[in-house]
Amino acid sequence: MADRAIIYGDIISEKERQNIEKNYPSSKAKMSWEKEPSLCNNKKGSSLVFVDLDNPLFTSADFLISIATAGENTKVIGKSRNPKQEEAIRVAKFGVTELLTPHQCLQRLDNFLNQLEKEQTSQKNSKYSVNALIGSSSQTKEIRRTINLLADVDFPSALILGETGTGKSLVSKILHHTGVRADHNLVEVNCSAIPDELFETELFGHTQGAFTDAKNEKMGLFEYAQQGTLFLDEVGNLSPSAQAKLLKILEDKKLRKVGTVKEKDIDVRVITATNINLEKTIEQGKFREDLYFRLNLLTLEIPPLRERPVDIPEIVKHYLKFYSIIYGKPNIEIDEDALVEMKNHKWPGNVRELCNVIERAVLLTKKDIIKLRDIKTALKKDRLSVADRQQIVIDIPPNGLSLEKIEQNIVKQVLNMFNWNKTKTAKYLGISRPRLRRIMGSTEVEQNRRQR
Repeated sequence: MADRAIIYGDIISEKERQNIEKNYPSSKAKMSWEKEPSLCNNKKGSSLVFVDLDNPLFTSADFLISIATAGENTKVIGKSRNPKQEEAIRVAKFGVTELLTPHQCLQRLDNFLNQLEKEQTSQKNSKYSVNALIGSSSQTKEIRRTINLLADVDFPSALILGETGTGKSLVSKILHHTGVRADHNLVEVNCSAIPDELFETELFGHTQGAFTDAKNEKMGLFEYAQQGTLFLDEVGNLSPSAQAKLLKILEDKKLRKVGTVKEKDIDVRVITATNINLEKTIEQGKFREDLYFRLNLLTLEIPPLRERPVDIPEIVKHYLKFYSIIYGKPNIEIDEDALVEMKNHKWPGNVRELCNVIERAVLLTKKDIIKLRDIKTALKKDRLSVADRQQIVIDIPPNGLSLEKIEQNIVKQVLNMFNWNKTKTAKYLGISRPRLRRIMGSTEVEQNRRQR
């Protein structure tokens, strides 16, 4: 599907043009009207190009060839009042793929704009549309307005600032999926999770044999994000060495894999995020000022949830619906007292903490409405008891866990739930008391009992 239309000459009448602009509000941004045979800048995306072949200005071979080769997926449609087969064959040599009457051109243009409207509507309803940023506070509205302004701009970089849990990752996804690079990859990187010695090979890639364990060539994340977006989260935690390497590729726009001297041009939008005050870290000599200026061409600051309490009811209702469906409780609501409690809470963990509390409240409630008591219980910092949670928790260490250990873990939790009443515990677990005694005879369970 073409992403815009270019019209050379009098393809349609002025009245038809006015009707188009009235019926399709986006047509002004997605169409250009040219009266001279000058080459439009069409190299950034595919376009549908209409050429008035009844006008001698637009019939030269050089002009038609230049239009047809301007973009990788350009489709050139010629307009003729009396299209003939021999004329279609002639212009086909110069890249004109179709020869249509004025009425057929109008139909093709109408179909193009209609499809464009459908795509835009679908985008608005998608998971990462601008509407995914929930809230009616002035701060949230301003962020949405900024994202909308950037939708048709191919900006090279942006910096997202905000406390942990405010939704920086979500904003990066919205910027990508609503922007001009949405058809290409979005690659997300947590800078804190990449060891400094692996930063170069992870982001730039390496050739086969570049180092001892490099048995195969590896594509770096920059290359994987080609023509798309690379999101670098927690960029403020990069080491000085990693900062220097990142700055070089942003300045040169050239990629060189580890183990080779060959360079490759890259076209990647870089969105970064941090909860650190970068200006202070620059003063402390921990972050490069030149890299900071490269990253903050555009800056979006997401305020903490405590500064926009008007957003809380909308966020609560959104995630309440989400978790209710996930846990098979689709009719759950929240009462006013519980909502007031949530509005008054300071939310040090921001939206992430709020989502966690809603999920716990949905799990805890036995009715179709979440009450103040449920919210207060869900807000507790300490672990809930098994009786409160009505679920068993098994912590699985990285090196694995045997079935015997799982059995002991479950028995300990259920014994605590019934205040070490063995009869109730055995009945709850559906096992005999002798089997329960055998499990309780293990060192860990006995030690737990003695500690009690």
